[in-house]
Amino acid sequence: MAIGTKSVVHIAFVVKDIEKTIDNWSKLLGLTERPDIWNIPGPDVAPTLTNGKPELYQNCRISVIKLDNLVLEIVQPGDEPSPWKTYLEKHGEGFQHMAFLVPDEEEARATIKEVTGAEAEYHIGYYPGQSYMFFDTFDALKTELNIKVDGDYTGIIADLQKEIKENQK
Repeated sequence: MAIGTKSVVHIAFVVKDIEKTIDNWSKLLGLTERPDIWNIPGPDVAPTLTNGKPELYQNCRISVIKLDNLVLEIVQPGDEPSPWKTYLEKHGEGFQHMAFLVPDEEEARATIKEVTGAEAEYHIGYYPGQSYMFFDTFDALKTELNIKVDGDYTGIIADLQKEIKENQK
């Protein structure tokens, strides 16, 4: 049993000061242009659930640095609850997760549970063509895992957006 891939999609770092961190990475890597920084999309683009409930974080900032063989994701949490803020409060700044695109979601889940003891994902997000899930595997792996699964999630997105709007009334 295995997660079905040895190919890492990206690694993510959680930081308190994204501007300073991006400047440092840019200098280290000799980048001629500073990578863009933007807010992580909200539920209108990519609805998320944390511990089974819709999460509405709005001010998490992210930057992506594409290397030849890997993508670095740098995240600065906002003040509202988010998986990145929780990680920062619990473990401090640094390496938060490693992401894998897996071919079989159920096999990956079963393997993660067997190897790390993580019963299920605690955070899941949906884009039209892909989902991502965070598993708290810190005790076993000293980082969290993020598994990504390609698929059509437009129906789930519509349902979650409807639920979020109804809950805001």
